[in-house]
This record gives sequence, structure tokens and C-alpha cells, in this order.
Amino acid sequence: MNSLPVDQAARDRITDDLGTTLFVEAGAGSGKTTALIDRVVALVTTGTAELEAIAAITFTEKAGAELRDRVRHSLEDEASETGDAEIAERCRKALDQLDASAIGTLHAFAQRLLTEHPVEAGLPPRVEVLDEVESGLEFDRRWTAFRDQLFADPTLRRTILLLIASGVKHQALRVLAQAFDDNWDLVEERVPAEVPDPPAARPLMAVALAKIKRVCDQVCECTNPDDLLCVRLVEIAQHVERLAAIDNELDMLEALGKEAPVKLPSFNLGSVGRRGCWNIDLATLRAEVREAGEGLDGVRSTVAQACAKKIASTIRRFTLQAAEERRGAGRLEFHDLLVLSRSMLRHPQHGSTVRSWLHRRYQRLLLDEFQDTDPIQIELAVRIAAEDPNSPAAGESPWDQVPVAPGRLFVVGDPKQSIYRFRRADIDTFMRASARFGPEGGGVVELTVNFRTGEPVINWVNQTFRHPDVRAAGRGDAHPLPTEVPGAAGGQDRAPGRAGGVDRLPRPLSQGNRRRCPARGGGPGGGSGHCDRSGRRLGGGRP
Repeated sequence: MNSLPVDQAARDRITDDLGTTLFVEAGAGSGKTTALIDRVVALVTTGTAELEAIAAITFTEKAGAELRDRVRHSLEDEASETGDAEIAERCRKALDQLDASAIGTLHAFAQRLLTEHPVEAGLPPRVEVLDEVESGLEFDRRWTAFRDQLFADPTLRRTILLLIASGVKHQALRVLAQAFDDNWDLVEERVPAEVPDPPAARPLMAVALAKIKRVCDQVCECTNPDDLLCVRLVEIAQHVERLAAIDNELDMLEALGKEAPVKLPSFNLGSVGRRGCWNIDLATLRAEVREAGEGLDGVRSTVAQACAKKIASTIRRFTLQAAEERRGAGRLEFHDLLVLSRSMLRHPQHGSTVRSWLHRRYQRLLLDEFQDTDPIQIELAVRIAAEDPNSPAAGESPWDQVPVAPGRLFVVGDPKQSIYRFRRADIDTFMRASARFGPEGGGVVELTVNFRTGEPVINWVNQTFRHPDVRAAGRGDAHPLPTEVPGAAGGQDRAPGRAGGVDRLPRPLSQGNRRRCPARGGGPGGGSGHCDRSGRRLGGGRP
């Protein structure tokens, strides 16, 4: 009986190849976190690194607490089961270090970095981190005061009125300010500080109306005044005359809106008009009418975008000022932790000193659920794990151009789950990291066996994604998921660990010669009873 999953070689690399930087792709249910825990235990038991020198970073606080708890159980089991006194002592020492270890969320790790170097980060001695509720209340307080100033500013009066006349609700300004606040580091880089006033609307309108008039003048090519296309062009021409008579640019923009007292006739003609009633090609005429209407719509959108950019430059100052005030007061939001940590590592004066200290402090960085976290995460990890943290390149170069010391970095994630885009997560960042670090480990390490999903579901997925059209829409290199269950004979026997119709494959332990006991629900996330290859219990475990 073969008790090992088909991807066992990849799992062995994770626990055995501790001196190599590894990038692991692992789908849902394949044991991503379990693989990371096995590597942590292997680092400790082999004497490669003490637990206090390891940073293991995951996505949520709940996942962080579970990760810490599972590391504790694995170390306890290893200490009690090993016959090697030196390994047992290493495990006991790691357990003593566990409570103070850097195992938790990305934001908790960033806070740890800032707390260890408050002077270099430009922070006061005491730092308070606001939770989401407190951050929301603080934003509402700041925005209410700023909104009153914004609406009272005489230099912005025309801009705000034009924006509203263009159909933008004033509530959208708060949405924009909230988005800026959530991403204030990008605001500083991408939103210009100075923007010109929006253009006058009348000249733009005059160009659009002239184009519509030229199109409507072709009504003379119709031989039947009752033709529906002819009637529509007359209606449009009459409406254009009313628009041209409006002097005030605000009234003119409002007249183009859906809530205007007189509705604008539709420029989308479909198949309106009879070919026998016209001396010109109707398809060309309809296309010209539609294009002229789009030009009229463009007047409103052009003015609205110009107004939004002008106001955005003002909100930019509000956003950056608020971030600096939080920094000075030591009352930080979650995103502040990441941005300030990155700035500290990049700092032209003391960045190299901080990087060198952290390089010695955290000898191994392991990133779990990599697809779910902010792109700043990989930058922090790379600059700390840099081959030469003192070099200017370690602080100035783009993160994917910084050489990393072998074995210092371990990344595991599932690109398919990047669709959720949690906290600015982006598939592009995942793919760049895969391309950057995969080759250093001899290629991306892939965990393909699914411990969670039933065989009928896997068969359906394999059948669906086998179709060439489906593969062409994705990365183009999809491969079938294994469905064989170790220990099952010809599909007739019940699979080990089968419960409720779900097949759970036995999970090998870090040393490759033991696995979770199937009788105790031994897939990732299941019980921690240990068995040898035949399924015999080796020692006490925890449910």
C-alpha cells in the first residue's frame, strides 16, 4: 500500500531543503499552512534557527492564533516523541520562546518592527494602534471638519458646482477621501499636488453641438418627412438649439443630465429609418449620429473628470496631513504600520542600520497565504532577508531586484485565491514574486494533492478545465488535480480518513517517515495523532 501522496517529493523539499529560498504554490485544501508549520519545526529541530529568529506571517488574527497554537502542538509532540535528547532540548527551548515569537499577522509584524525602532521610524515612545472602529470614527471626525472647509473655500466654489452639475453627488467626495485614506502611500505617489482649474464648459459644448448640427443637416437627404429617422434628427436638432441658447455653464451641464426637465432624444438609432427614403447610406448616418451623441456625453464627463482631479489634489493634502498627524501623535491605523515600516527600511540615512539589525534578528521569514496580503509584505520581507542589507540596493532598488540570502525566505500561497483582492492583494504581485523566487529554488514548488474536496468535485474541475477554451482564458498551464486516495484498492475500498463523503489523504510529517493518523481525521486542520506508514499510533496527540 502506498501511503504517501503523489506530491510527497515537493513536501519533502519544504522540510529538508532549508538552505534554499522556496516559493510554494498550493491550492485550497492542499495543506499550505501545514507545510509552513512543518518547515518551522524542521528549522528548529535541525538547529538551523531558533524560534525567536523566525518570523511566520499569515493573513488574519484568527489564522495567526491558530498558526501559533499548531506550532506549539507540533513542538510538544516532537519533544515527547523524538529519541534524540538534543532535538528534544531544542523543541523545549523553542516552546519557551513561542509566546514572544514573531508569529502572527503582517500588521502585527510591522508593529513589532516599529516598536523595536521607534526613533528611526520617527515615532514617539508610546504608540497606540487604532482598531477599525476607532479609525472609522477618527476619519468621520476629520472629514466633517474638512468638508466644511472644502465647501467654504471660494477658490473651489466653481469646481464643486461644476462637479455637481455634471451629475456627481457630493457624497462621492467622502468616498474618494476614504479611498485616499486607505491608500495614502499611493496618494503621495500618484495624485499630483497641483492641478489646473477645470476648463470652461461652453467651448467644449460648442464643439459638440456643431458636430451634431452637421449630422442633423443631412436630414435634407430624406425624401419622406414622416420617416422615423428623419423625425428623430429633427428632434435632436431642436434640442441642440435649446442647448445652444443656454448661457450659464452650470445650467448647460444640468440640461445634459438624466434629471433635466427636457430629456435629450436618444442618439442610439438601432435600425430606425427606411433605406428607400434616403439618398445616403443609413448605416453610415446612424454611426455618425451615435458618435455625435457620444461627443455630447463627453462634454459632461470631461468637465467632471477635471473637477474631480482638482478636488482630489485638495483631498490629497488632507489625507497626507492626517497621516503625518497620526505619526506625530503615535496613534496609528493598520495601514500606517505597513507604510511606516517600509519607509523605515528604505530610509536613506538609517535604513541600512535598521535592515542589518533586523537581518540578524529575523534569520528566517515565512509568509503564509501570500495571495491575500498587501504588496508591502513582500517588500518588507525581501529588504530584511537581503543578501547584503547594508548595500544601497537593499533599500533603494525595487524589491524584485534585491538579491536575497539563500534560505532566508519561504513563501506559500494560492494564486487562484487572489480574486478576492483582500487588502490590496494583487495577482500581479504574486506572479512577480513567483517569477523572482521560483527559479532560486529550482522552480516553483507545487502542492497538488487536495485533502479537503471530494473526488466527484475534483473530477468535475479536471473535466471542466481540460477544455482548451477554459485553459486559454487562464494561465494556459493547468494540470489535473490528483484524485487517487492512498490505500484505496481500485476505488472499491473506503478511503482512509473518509468522513461525510470527503476523502482526506494522509499527511506526511516533517521528517517524511510519519503521517497524521487517518483514524483521527488526519488531514491538514485535523487531529494531530501521529502514525507510522502502516497507520500504527506512535504517541499521544491532541484532538
